[in-house]
Formats: sequence, structure tokens, C-alpha cells
Amino acid sequence: MLFFNYGLDTGTIWKTNSSHQPIQWRHVTWQQVSPNTQTRERSRWGWILYRRAKTGKMFVRPMNRVVHAHVRSLQHNDCDPESPVFTGGSSRPNLRFRQLCSIAGLEPRLNMESGAEEPWQLKDLRKTCATYYEEHIPGSSVEILGHYARGITYRHYAHRDPLAAKAIMTIPQPTAFTGLAKGITDMCPCCRRPFSAAE
Repeated sequence: MLFFNYGLDTGTIWKTNSSHQPIQWRHVTWQQVSPNTQTRERSRWGWILYRRAKTGKMFVRPMNRVVHAHVRSLQHNDCDPESPVFTGGSSRPNLRFRQLCSIAGLEPRLNMESGAEEPWQLKDLRKTCATYYEEHIPGSSVEILGHYARGITYRHYAHRDPLAAKAIMTIPQPTAFTGLAKGITDMCPCCRRPFSAAE
């Protein structure tokens, strides 16, 4: 879900080498107010902080209801704030991803040039994330995926967090994700409020 909603790279999810800083429980807050004091945005589902593996840039992003339900389902009473949210990573994340694709029954993708079947790669999820966000709100994928954008105004003066927050909170979720959230519970696990179709 986090790959789809935030376009994360593998080093943000799992520590696959010594330079990676994966998301830890201290990077998750269930408060509505953003931990970034420079923004006025609010999220009823909480916030998640992460650092891009390639650029080292820190992001503070709202959780939508599906991400909230997924992350909340992973939390247990004795979570150490310094422990990673996601376990099970390895030095070969694409091998793990292929195993998950097999379990999910996903067929290998077809190479358009050669006609040969190829396994899915985690980078394909970043491309998918960018595609969906650009279709949903043009320009939002640049900020969400942390891509470099040219221009002094964009880099130094334009405040793009509201655009990213709006995109994250309103992007339609795949049926499997909303089904998982509903399967976990029809109620939010932290506040016990019912999920509604509009959220």
C-alpha cells in the first residue's frame, strides 16, 4: 500500500544496505496535526515521515484511511519506537517481491519489444504510483515521489505540500486495498469510527 500511495523506494521500507533508513514507529503519528510545523495541513488519519533512500530528503505525508488501517494493523502494544514498521526485508527485495506476486497470482509482465515474460520489479510500483497520481492530479507525482523539478520558483518558493496532501487523501484506492481495510475492520482501529465510502 505504501508503494502505491507514496511511491517509496525499497530502502525506505526495508534496510537492504547500511545507508538505508527505513520507516520506524517513531516516524508514525496518529495525531491530526502535522508534525511539520511549517504546514497547516491536517489529516484525520495521522501522518507518516520517511526519508528517500537516494536523495536523503525527508517527507512528512498524511495517511489516508487505507494506509492508516494497514499501518495500524501492524502495530502491537510493545512496539519499540526505534524498531522498523515493516519487517521481512532482505538484501534482495525484488526476489521477495516476486514471491509476493506469485502468492497473489500475478502473472509476469510481457516485454513489448521481445515478447518474453519478465518478472515484476519493485521499481514498476514507483512508475505505477507516478502514473496514477498524474492522472488524478497533474503535477502531484513530482512532489509525492520526490523527483527533482527545475526552476528557482519551484525549488525555493513554491510550497507544494498542499497539492501532495490533497492528492494522497483523494486518490482512488484499488479495490484490494479497500477490501483489506474493510476486512481488518469496518471501524477505524484507533478511534472506532466507521469507515465511509467518501473517506
